Amino acid sequence: MNFDSRDWRSERLRARLARTPFDTRVTRWSTRLMRWPALVIAAFLLAPATASAQRVQDTFFNSLIPSRVDHLIGFTPTTFAIHPPGQRVVPITVRVGGRRHRYIFGNAAAAVGPTAKLYLRNMIRARRFPSPQGIFLDRRLKAAERRYVQVRADLGRDADVLAVGRGHPACASGVSRAVAREIAAGTIRTWSAAGVPTPASGDAIALRRAGDGVDRFVEPRFRAGIRLPQGARAASDGGLSEAASGDLAIAAVTSWSRARRYQATTCAVPVGGAAPSDASVRALSHPDAYPISFVTLRRLREVRPIVAAFLKYLTGPRATASFRQRGMLLVKEAWPAVPGPQDDPFGS
Repeated sequence: MNFDSRDWRSERLRARLARTPFDTRVTRWSTRLMRWPALVIAAFLLAPATASAQRVQDTFFNSLIPSRVDHLIGFTPTTFAIHPPGQRVVPITVRVGGRRHRYIFGNAAAAVGPTAKLYLRNMIRARRFPSPQGIFLDRRLKAAERRYVQVRADLGRDADVLAVGRGHPACASGVSRAVAREIAAGTIRTWSAAGVPTPASGDAIALRRAGDGVDRFVEPRFRAGIRLPQGARAASDGGLSEAASGDLAIAAVTSWSRARRYQATTCAVPVGGAAPSDASVRALSHPDAYPISFVTLRRLREVRPIVAAFLKYLTGPRATASFRQRGMLLVKEAWPAVPGPQDDPFGS
């Protein structure tokens, strides 16, 4: 499936389209498409080839990013990041099937949507005619999907988190997974209805959901959907900074990659009897933890060299540095040290 960027007019429009569900009746796509200047590519491709050099090919690649992990990936899989402006264009060289291939990704694009469900289904249906494409998946592959789709890069780990200010009664009492979902969905609006003793701030819950809130779309966490509930607010950190300031009314629905940096002043509420930790998230043993991986079709046929070149970039130092800078908890690295909890009267 090729992405069409002809309707991409501004950053504002891109942000609006980026969070429009794929599974709606009228499908709208958001693309992060960075076209390399034609003259640069043309000059590169028309340069005389030596006897030892393989011809450089200009190619494209399409990626899908679920909105739950978009903040950790961003523009990384686009031409803008693969061949940064102002820097020398260096082809990516791979050897596949005994042949050497050299590629420039002059048209690498990424679409953002609430889930990968529709895109994955379409990729499997079109498996007899594979194209250069892949998905950043924020869950494990299902058994039926593994027949046709393969994890090519195991990149990171994360988890859904409900966080409150340290010292909040919920740090000790915890909530059930059903209650966490209803808090995130905005259907439970008081701490007493959640089965939590009333904090000093009062009984009302001030819900915060991670995301920019454009067109009231937020990150889908705890299966609560992508729509910002009535009365809730969107925040880039999911409300962690507000909770850390001592506002005990805040219920921050966010990610572990963000929340772990606030452990000195907030706590991750135990959901279903356990709060996430670095160990349980890395091992995927916590029920709300999930992997971040990159998947493609198993049988790639003619596009195998292009996919190999893209994966070389994706697992290489430039993309890894981009993921790290954005806060991804990378599988292949030790995670950054963060301040630990201060004295907590509840011992959470």
